[in-house]
Amino acid sequence: MSVVEKPAAEEEKTKSNQPLDPDSILRQLGQAGKFHLRVYLLVALAAIQVGILHTTYIFLAGRENYRCVVPECESANSTEYTTPWLEGALPPNAVDARCRRRAPLDDQLPCGEGTAFSQDLHTCDSWLYQTNFTIVSEFNLACQEWKRTLVGTVHNIGMLVSLPILGYISDRWGRKRALILSCTLVGAIGTLKAFSMNYEMYITVEFLETIAGASTFPAAYILTIELLGQDKRVLTTAFLGIMLVLGGLSFAMLAKTFQYWRTFILVTYPPSLLFILYIYFLPESIRWLLSKGRKEEAVEIIMNAAKMNNVTLSDETMKQLTEEKAKPTEEKKIEKENEEGLWMQVFRSPIIMRRLAICSWWWITCTFVFYGLAINSVSLAGDKYTNYMLVVSVEVIAVVTNALVLDRIGRKKTLLVAYTVCGLACVAIPFVPTSISWLATTLYLVGKVAITQAFSGIYMYTSELFPTHARHSLLGACSMVGRIGSIVAPQMPLLAIYVEWLPSVLFGCTALIAGALMLTTPETLNTRLPDTIQEAEQLARKPQPAPSKQDDIQMNSRA
Repeated sequence: MSVVEKPAAEEEKTKSNQPLDPDSILRQLGQAGKFHLRVYLLVALAAIQVGILHTTYIFLAGRENYRCVVPECESANSTEYTTPWLEGALPPNAVDARCRRRAPLDDQLPCGEGTAFSQDLHTCDSWLYQTNFTIVSEFNLACQEWKRTLVGTVHNIGMLVSLPILGYISDRWGRKRALILSCTLVGAIGTLKAFSMNYEMYITVEFLETIAGASTFPAAYILTIELLGQDKRVLTTAFLGIMLVLGGLSFAMLAKTFQYWRTFILVTYPPSLLFILYIYFLPESIRWLLSKGRKEEAVEIIMNAAKMNNVTLSDETMKQLTEEKAKPTEEKKIEKENEEGLWMQVFRSPIIMRRLAICSWWWITCTFVFYGLAINSVSLAGDKYTNYMLVVSVEVIAVVTNALVLDRIGRKKTLLVAYTVCGLACVAIPFVPTSISWLATTLYLVGKVAITQAFSGIYMYTSELFPTHARHSLLGACSMVGRIGSIVAPQMPLLAIYVEWLPSVLFGCTALIAGALMLTTPETLNTRLPDTIQEAEQLARKPQPAPSKQDDIQMNSRA
């Protein structure tokens, strides 16, 4: 009898000493209980905040209608934007009309409808603005288009700086801390913009605000997907995508309601300080805690979640949670050394490095085309606020489409089609005759839907290609390099002044290259999130399917 009992005892001991399996625990906790709904709500508010605040420069530094002041015909304090003599005083060319003027042949005031003007053009010394809503009129940026577009570029340079910093904080100290830090700092620093005394102060605060808040969405996204099993990653991506759309619509409506830029800032930024309360309400990622060896904290969250969701964990899981002994000091030391050498492991892995380079180009494409099309939307005919809401609204089509196809035809095929459709639509726009402008608008919206679909899907696909220990850091690295695209995007309206068709062709070509690169990476459909670099490398060889619920039942029954 003792011969039979000994192997059984050893088997029981081996099971109790096995590390906790995050995927098994998360499946047992369920995915739609009270615990999960609370996290969804908290993360949704953070995503809405991103939608409201991440592109405020589109309106705050938006174009203003202005013209030259003609001192021979009017005083510098004149408030009449249109006058009978204006057609003769300003050249017919739209650019020249904003920055140069003609002098009257007879310098007697006042000028009238029949006043004759010289054909010689003079550089303007002062300007009259039709409205006083943006920093262009506030800081007198007339005929300095580069200063206006530089705001968007500096904003995205701030994102480039922010992502590796907050990515390191997230992987080193937790998703929760990174999210709270980013959400609250963007509100505190962004509010200071309302008190800017000059252009230099405004653009400096814009840069600092972006450094603080650029990582809100990556932190929220990673925290959410690490809370759920692999079969709900697509749903999570769709959910957060819709929250971004709601935030974008709210941004446009708030900008239309509070058109003066200082008022808009004071209304929208200070509420972000309330995210400090997430310290008490938002749980940390269970998967991250377990990957860091912080089992006690993970167990506390797991037990609390089980209680809130009214679920009973399996006997084997309970035994592991309550009886697994602390790791010896020497083992902890080795684990710490392995953690410190993580980036060296990344650099030594050709597969991960190649994947990092390819993912970076995908991100450059997404940010370049996505923000480029969003910025250009306010230049379309009609009300700029309505146009922005229209362009943001069609993003729902992309989000819903992803939710329907990513888990059916796979990540690679979906993203390949999205990049290709976007590229072809953007390249085709310059060839559409002006007489059928509706077709150009349709292609524009198709391109926006397709790049939104790619942008939404690339968040999930990139996170599935990298291991847990470095997921946020590597995702942040891709996103950081990708900010090259969003840094260049605000300059496209300036480029269009000189070569009107070129921005659209650039959008299309970068998307087509991204689609071609999609053929070089592995499919991640129905695979578990890799926790180590070795598991991430294995994706390139043979996808490892996540264990099914039936497997869990069989495993528990054998236990």
